[in-house]
Amino acid sequence: MQYIIDDMKRNTEKILRIITYPVGWIYALVSYVRNELFDMGVLKSKSYKTAIISVGNITVGGTGKTPFVEYIIGLLKNKYRITALSRGYGRRRKGFIEASSDSGADTIGDEPYQILRKYPDIRVAVDANRCRALDLLEAKYPDTDAFILDDAFQHRYVSAGKSILLIDYNRPINKDSIIPYGNLRESAIGRYRADIVVITKCPNNVTPLEARDMKKELKLKAYQNLYFSTIRYGALRRMSDNDTFDLSKEYDVLLVTAIANSNPLCEYLGSICHRLSELKYEDHHTYKTSDLCKISKAFDGIVSSKKIIVTTSKDESKLLQLNIPEEIASALYVVDITVDFLFDKKNDFDKDIIGYVEKNKRNSVLFTK
Repeated sequence: MQYIIDDMKRNTEKILRIITYPVGWIYALVSYVRNELFDMGVLKSKSYKTAIISVGNITVGGTGKTPFVEYIIGLLKNKYRITALSRGYGRRRKGFIEASSDSGADTIGDEPYQILRKYPDIRVAVDANRCRALDLLEAKYPDTDAFILDDAFQHRYVSAGKSILLIDYNRPINKDSIIPYGNLRESAIGRYRADIVVITKCPNNVTPLEARDMKKELKLKAYQNLYFSTIRYGALRRMSDNDTFDLSKEYDVLLVTAIANSNPLCEYLGSICHRLSELKYEDHHTYKTSDLCKISKAFDGIVSSKKIIVTTSKDESKLLQLNIPEEIASALYVVDITVDFLFDKKNDFDKDIIGYVEKNKRNSVLFTK
């Protein structure tokens, strides 16, 4: 029955995309004109004294931006004074907010809050107007060595010194179309604005030949560096006390997610547990008490005595704000996600980023904690 429903859903989506195909041409034209105005200097991109690293995509849905931002933060935070700047999608308050120990996902957004919890020793700020935020932060913290901008590839009002474009391995932009017919926010030619292109979420068994073919299809310029990365899943940790748990084939898992694409995580958990079921919400969903009731009901419906609930660190940032009943809290585990590079290119990427920051930071002396 579920397969019939899924097929009906896919067919409906296909029909809707065909119907809305002309709208895509209008959207493409508007996007093209906007980019041309920036390229001609009619619309201005602002440069800053501080090194700026932009991480983003041109695809609707998750390409792994937040784990990638976290990777760069982990790479730089011990040597440089850095600030992570995000739009803060899904927060209740608008405008510029500098995160503090009192901030939550409701005030700064789930992904910035996730970053803040993982790296409490760096500055985190949010503002849809990135220029305004950078102006305020540069004036307040002139010792900042680098800003890391999350989801800012298309925010062209800021001129980033190092622009990183992420492309999902499973959704290559050169084979996609502009929304609503496809998943692109702008034409795939936008990739040529990137200094670095990273193919994310690659399977571990990607061969050098496949990578070479993808590189050839993207037709990147000589100045653009291409990397391939994959997802690594950490040990499960209980949300209430961070105790770790070794999942095995004896256990049934209820996966609770509100992320753009949970398929890779489903495949991973499904390969190491007995049976997997998923309670899926829309990306950036704000969990409510009623959702806890749904989670509890779904968990109770699993007949096995060996069962756990698994969620992501992004979902954790929102679930933490609820009063979670003990029967859920004791079984609720988080899987953390990290980025790893394929083909022994990690050092090359690290040198690329560190070299840029070292050359363009405002301070001549490294900051050591």
